[in-house]
Amino acid sequence: MKISICLFVVIFLFGCKKAHEGISDCICVAKDTSDSIITITNPVFETKDNQNFISYNCAEVEVATASVTDTSGNESCENLVNVKCISNKTYSLKLASKLNYTSTKFKELNSTDESDKRFLINELKNNAKQIFELNIDKQREILSIKKFEKQ
Repeated sequence: MKISICLFVVIFLFGCKKAHEGISDCICVAKDTSDSIITITNPVFETKDNQNFISYNCAEVEVATASVTDTSGNESCENLVNVKCISNKTYSLKLASKLNYTSTKFKELNSTDESDKRFLINELKNNAKQIFELNIDKQREILSIKKFEKQ
């Protein structure tokens, strides 16, 4: 029964998603100098003048957490991500030298280390259509990246 309810919620949340993608400019970058959190998609890792950046499109999303029970009776929590819109405009932010990356596992990265850089490039390339959450500091540098697992 729980799976049926969760399935209905997922269908309802994602039913109109495509109608909003790329047709408007979502509100995403706060112009103030405070710490902030933004949600993005289509991330691309870039290096300019020996500094690392991520270019992206902003995404307005609604995230809910659902308790899901499988046929064996095992219960787990999953994120339900509803994409309201994806911006047409591409933005770019600098990566902090030390940052955290969270997907199904947590990983601390050093953006100047070549193996960490390759890991991040591959993660972003392989998951370009996923939704990511960026934590940004007062200097407008990315401190952490969290990948939402879209169901």
